[in-house]
Formats: sequence, structure tokens, C-alpha cells
Amino acid sequence: MKKTLLLVTSNEHKLQEFKELIDSDKFEIISLKEVGYTQEIIEDQSTYHDQAIKKVEALIELFPDMIIIADDSGIEIEAFEYGPGVYSARFKPEMTQHQRNEWICEQVSLSEKKHAAFVCAIACYIKDQPIFVTVNRCFGEISQQPTHDYGFGYDPIFIPEGYQDTFQTLPKSIKNKVSHRSLAVSSLMTYLKGLT
Repeated sequence: MKKTLLLVTSNEHKLQEFKELIDSDKFEIISLKEVGYTQEIIEDQSTYHDQAIKKVEALIELFPDMIIIADDSGIEIEAFEYGPGVYSARFKPEMTQHQRNEWICEQVSLSEKKHAAFVCAIACYIKDQPIFVTVNRCFGEISQQPTHDYGFGYDPIFIPEGYQDTFQTLPKSIKNKVSHRSLAVSSLMTYLKGLT
């Protein structure tokens, strides 16, 4: 029988990505939408690790018998002193995501520092166990310009090491092997299979 994982998100894109990454023979994943949770969780922690834990802890009291997982992710850009980091989702709030991506590419093009990393932390709560956390990075560089007018977050401007294409344009089969989130989910799967 499959184990259900409650993912602390209302983001359909993120839910779909997790569904593609988990071992679907052993686990199924649901979002906050399925359990009717609509409260906002304030993201005010200074590390990915602590932010992922805070998201998990917000649900424990309501769903103590469920396996609860949450991720926190961001992009670290060498030219910005490895920012915006944990503030990636709130970086340049006056801009649309596409405007933000264009602006980053313009700024990085003026610098010799092209390196970047995508980071993903996943926290996992299982009753009677300490909260498990894994933090993983995918290294690469910022592209000269966004690859599309659309795309999820910073995917259109990040080129992972060993490739010429951005996360936005790489085949999903490749992205799902090398991305920061795929590395974190792989670690999570190893942990869960050792316990369940």
C-alpha cells in the first residue's frame, strides 16, 4: 500500500514536479489544497534548512499522523554575492518574474562572475522521529538572456554544469536527474524507504 506524503505547498507546478520525482510505486503526494489548508506560512527564516522546517512544523499539530514534507529553494548568484538565496521568491518584488530574469542577465553580463547555484532544502516529519532535512545544490551559470517569456521561476536563466541549455529548455528527463530538487527528493526517498 502506498504511503501518502503531504507537501506543504499550494503551487501546482511544484506539486507536479514532486509527483514526477518521487517513487510513485511506494508513495503518493498531495498538496495543501487536498487537506483544505489555506493559511499563509510566513517565510522569515534566514536559511533554507530553517525555512523548510518552519513550513513542516506549521502542519504537524493539525496532521500529526501524516508524513509531512516541505521544501525551500532559491538561486545563489556569484555576481550578487551569492544572493538572492532564501529571498529568491521575494527578490525585486516590483518586477514580474520575466522582468526579474532579464534584469539579472543584464547585471551578470556586466560582470566576470557568471557562476550560480540552485539550492533546495527538504524537511520531512514522521511521527516519533526527529525532523529530517536534506540540502542539495545544482551548480551552473547564468545565461546571457532568458530562454523564454515564460517558465517557472529562474529556470529560464540557469544553465547547469555540463549543459548548454537552461533548465527551461532542457528535456524534462535530464532536468529531473540533475536539478537541485531532484537531488533533494532522491535523498528524501532514501530516508523514507529506510523508515517505512
